[in-house]
Amino acid sequence: MGQAMDEKSATHFDIVARSDPLRPEAPSSLPQYLILVSGRVPGAMLRLDPEVTRLGRAPDNTYSLYDASVSRHHALFEIGADDVVRLTDLKSTNGTYLNGRRIPAHKPIRIEDGDRIQLGASVVKFVRLDPSDERFQREMFERTVRDALTGLYNRAYFLDQLGPLADASANRGLGLAVLMLDIDDFKRINDTHGHAVGDVVLREVAGVLRESTRPEDLVARYGGEEFILALPVAAPDQATERAERIRTNLAARRIVVDETTLRVTGSLGLAYAPADGVRIPGAMIVAADHCLYQAKNGGRNRVVFRHATQAIALSSQPTSAD
Repeated sequence: MGQAMDEKSATHFDIVARSDPLRPEAPSSLPQYLILVSGRVPGAMLRLDPEVTRLGRAPDNTYSLYDASVSRHHALFEIGADDVVRLTDLKSTNGTYLNGRRIPAHKPIRIEDGDRIQLGASVVKFVRLDPSDERFQREMFERTVRDALTGLYNRAYFLDQLGPLADASANRGLGLAVLMLDIDDFKRINDTHGHAVGDVVLREVAGVLRESTRPEDLVARYGGEEFILALPVAAPDQATERAERIRTNLAARRIVVDETTLRVTGSLGLAYAPADGVRIPGAMIVAADHCLYQAKNGGRNRVVFRHATQAIALSSQPTSAD
């Protein structure tokens, strides 16, 4: 589901206003969702399209389920003129199960609120949500995928979405860059100014990353003072330009805490794979981490890029903290 998942499910929490707040809406007028009960991102909200919603492993589905047990084009959901939702199995390999019973292929089956649908190893629950339930479901999901301190995605969500994002990017003819960033001398900041100031620095770095990235990018706190990004780009030079922009934006950030002004820098490791190249998400993270290690050992505040088997230091412009 990747960033596509972020756009389609993590952000599909449109609140539908009631014409009369004192009168409950009829069930047929409520937004219809599939809530992922078990699978790679439990709690994800997949809002059904007004007409047809397709689920499967391929990136051209309405929602892509990155699960080897799910067929490329597994099932579809149709909302009829009568507002009845019908489920159709698209002759999937492992079948589609409605409340534990396998349904026949290519035969639309009516589903009701609360029904559970299994596609491979993934299970979704069909629900109609009023605005308050919708908001609650959204908040619960956000808590599971966000880092509480910075508001960025957490490591688990990033690792889950990296593969789908790589596939979706390749489908658009784009390569993928993985960028790891480590705040330089962060321990010294904590030791000198305290952990409360360290937390402020982490939030400020997260703010720089938000300001320096696009909605289609995937940005997460990897752990401690490390951050990780996945950037769909067309060519290596675009990846290095993006990384350099992040580095310079961070170095230019003035962080003021209790009348103390701090400046921080970051070391960055960058790995890139073209659209037609072999993209193994774990291998890309390892390559980016290796480059990060070189950046830190090479003097910090620099970007080290790895393309194929080569790693090159692209910049080194040390700055002193105020």
